[in-house]
Amino acid sequence: MSRKLPALHLFNIFESAARLESFKLASEELFITPSAVSHQIKSLEEFIGFELFIRKSRGVKVNAAGKIYLDYVQQSLALLEQGTKSVKSKYLSPSLKISTFPTMAANVIIPQLNSFQQAHDDIDIRIETGMSVADLRYEDFDLAIRIGHGDWEGVEARKLMDIQIAAVCTEGFAKKYNLTDLSQLGDVPLIDLSNMDNVWQTWATRFDINDLALKHKLTFSNYDTALQAAEQGLGLALAMIPIENLLLERKLLINPFGITSQYALSLYAVYRKEDKDRHEIHCFLDWLEKFPALEN
Repeated sequence: MSRKLPALHLFNIFESAARLESFKLASEELFITPSAVSHQIKSLEEFIGFELFIRKSRGVKVNAAGKIYLDYVQQSLALLEQGTKSVKSKYLSPSLKISTFPTMAANVIIPQLNSFQQAHDDIDIRIETGMSVADLRYEDFDLAIRIGHGDWEGVEARKLMDIQIAAVCTEGFAKKYNLTDLSQLGDVPLIDLSNMDNVWQTWATRFDINDLALKHKLTFSNYDTALQAAEQGLGLALAMIPIENLLLERKLLINPFGITSQYALSLYAVYRKEDKDRHEIHCFLDWLEKFPALEN
């Protein structure tokens, strides 16, 4: 049965141009010229019989019809992509592309990855680290390791473990400031996170320390950089336990106060709903949950 559809390549060009609301940015993303994008969008509009963009002197903007059409196109492209991946995973050698944050990879997964390879030498593992949260709808990942409440829409979430928070530093830093009691927090350099409001005060409140005055503060934009600064002896940082157990076991960092508090968020493995029965995913997660490194 013949279908009255535009040429399939036009959908990809339209999706990029509409999502970015820019023919120029779409051309850079697709590695074609802006004039080619404009020409192909015009062909699509002629085929369906109405315009999808408002043309301005300094760019374009998706009109009402374009926004509706974009939703259908994105759903269709996502379905095609998932169908392609499903067929490939079934008829090619199984593989997993995993997105996680750097310390999870460095301190938990990589040190024991050899044992997984020995048990499942038919599964290829590819790990990509970064601080941004992978969007499994559009990014080429099979599995993401995330910190959260497990309530992400449109995906399956499997809880791996609860998380405790501890103040950590080097042994030398602890000796320099003779750290023995939480009441000293206001007198030593604390490593703060710019993407989390009042993180130190929130943590200290768990131990009935209110109105914490931060006299010395060093701020970083992400968790991994903050831990690296702590390893350099620059201050106290808040660490997720047991994810950072390896750093404590190797004495790269210590918990000078010997206390932890429950974190409101937990560690989850996230994957697409259509992948909920994939053998490779559950093999990896079953293996991951048995790590001594993840024991509280």
